[in-house]
Amino acid sequence: MEDAGAFALTELGRIIATLLVIIVTVFLLKLIQRQARAGSDAGNQTVRRRSTYVLVKNLVLVAALIVIGTIWASKIAGAALSLAAVAGAMLIVSKEFLANLLGTAFLAVSRQYRVGDFIELDGISGCVIDTDLLATTVSEMQDGSQMTSRTVALPHSLLLVKPVRNLSATGGYAINLLKIALDPSADLATAEASLLSAANEISLPWRKEADAHLMRVEARQMMDLPSATPRVILQLTDAKQTVLSLRYTCRPNDKVKVEQAILRRYLALQAQAAQESKALEHSEEIR
Repeated sequence: MEDAGAFALTELGRIIATLLVIIVTVFLLKLIQRQARAGSDAGNQTVRRRSTYVLVKNLVLVAALIVIGTIWASKIAGAALSLAAVAGAMLIVSKEFLANLLGTAFLAVSRQYRVGDFIELDGISGCVIDTDLLATTVSEMQDGSQMTSRTVALPHSLLLVKPVRNLSATGGYAINLLKIALDPSADLATAEASLLSAANEISLPWRKEADAHLMRVEARQMMDLPSATPRVILQLTDAKQTVLSLRYTCRPNDKVKVEQAILRRYLALQAQAAQESKALEHSEEIR
């Protein structure tokens, strides 16, 4: 036992112990990643599973760093004085690294977003799929809220200098805007009625549940939120077009599907209104 203890204090012993810690850490990371990917749960369960994976992964990494630091503690203490001479240069080189750590601390305190939230940071929009000590990884979204196959790593230093938009801050149901541009000569009343009718028809199945959820968020976070009932706002942006802005509520993961359903129903109602208008004009001509 004394020989084993003496060997553990040698350079070779420390190297072997460090390698063992790294191997065990990699094995544990692979294991929890496999467990996180197992099964085919529903959307909310998938988000909770992913959040648990990120938390456990970060705890394992922190524990591994603590163990490795303990193994080399005496060497680190002995080298501290010699490293003091180059501390200034290292500070300059590692400025981005330190800024990322500060951003991570800021994120932990402010809780601006978590895994599963849809955010926009520095012009990049996406769903948060992972966070670590230095960066947040998002699954990128492009125009039309369409998810791509690309992921983007956003360094946490951006949190110190850039505003973050949490597109799903209200939790289970998000409030969205759908803008439709019209020619100023178009029948605005008919277009507004068609858009509102389409939104009411599509969102009817979950509207009561969404209203109750938004009321709970209002009471918990002491903030004013609109109701889940769709509303249309008229915007005159310039002389060449008029914009109808539809406010509607749905689950964050269903935004693209709901938006497409509303647009398709709106176009169908517009086509139906145009046919009825032509039929009315034709009947008046016959008279």
